[in-house]
Amino acid sequence: MTTLIAIGGAASFEEPIIFEEFIKRAGGAKARIVILPQASGQKGTGAKYVRDFQKLGVKQKPISLEFRERPKADDSRHIKAIREATGIFIAGGTQMRLAFIIGGTKLEDELHNAYKRGSVISGTSAGAAILSKVMLSYGSGGATPRERIAQFSQGFGFTDKIVFDQHFRQRDRIGRLAYAATAHPGLLGVGVDENTAAIVEDDLRISVLGKSAVTIVDGKNAIASNIAEVTNFRPIAVSGLTIHVLTPGCTYDMIKRKAHIPPLKLE
Repeated sequence: MTTLIAIGGAASFEEPIIFEEFIKRAGGAKARIVILPQASGQKGTGAKYVRDFQKLGVKQKPISLEFRERPKADDSRHIKAIREATGIFIAGGTQMRLAFIIGGTKLEDELHNAYKRGSVISGTSAGAAILSKVMLSYGSGGATPRERIAQFSQGFGFTDKIVFDQHFRQRDRIGRLAYAATAHPGLLGVGVDENTAAIVEDDLRISVLGKSAVTIVDGKNAIASNIAEVTNFRPIAVSGLTIHVLTPGCTYDMIKRKAHIPPLKLE
C-alpha cells in the first residue's frame, strides 16, 4: 500500500493524533523516520521534529537531513537514510525551497522508490503542497476564483490525481483551489485545514483525521468557464464544480468521486 499524509499546517504535538497515525503506519515504536526540513528557514526545525517524534515513542532516533544546498542532496549518507526509512516527514516553510533543492536529484528518485515500496510519506504545510505533481506554489486568498490567483509549478509527484492546498480555511483559500480545479479539471483540488490531515491510500481513497476539515473541489464535471478569456486578476466564472466538505471520520472514493459521511448514531 502507498500512503500520503498531507497535513494542512499547524499540527499540534500537544494533541498528536495525526503524528501518532503517521508513526503507527510507519512501523510504530520500530519506525525509521527521516525528516526533510529544507522548506523551513529556521535552523532548529529538524532537531525539534526529532525530539517530538522520540517523545511519541519512536525508539530509533529519527534522522534529519540537514542540508540547504542542492549539490548536497545526493550525498551517499542521505540516499542511505531514505533507503532505510519506513516513514518520511517533510516539514513546512516555503515549497519552492524543496522544489529547487531536491527536485530532479537522485534523492528525489530515492524518495519515489521509498514511496513505492511502502514507506509512508507525510508533509505539513509546504511539505503537503509538494506531495503532488501539479503544485500550488504561490497564490492569494479570497472566496472568488480570479485570473492568476494561483501559480503552479512541479512538485515531487507522489500523486498525479490531486493538487493540495494547505492552511485552507484559516487563510481563505477556496478561490484559488476553485481556480486550480478549473485550470486542471482532471485533478481533485484537496484543501486541508490546519491541524488536519488528508490521508491518501493507493491514490484510491482519502480519509480525514484531525481537528477541522478537508475541502475537495472536483472540476471533472464542470460545464463551462471563461477562464481562458479573463485577464487582469478579474473574477472568473465556472459552472459545475462539485465541492465536498469532509470532517474527521469521513472518506472519499477517488474513483467513484463520492464522499461517505458516517451516519449519526442515535443515543
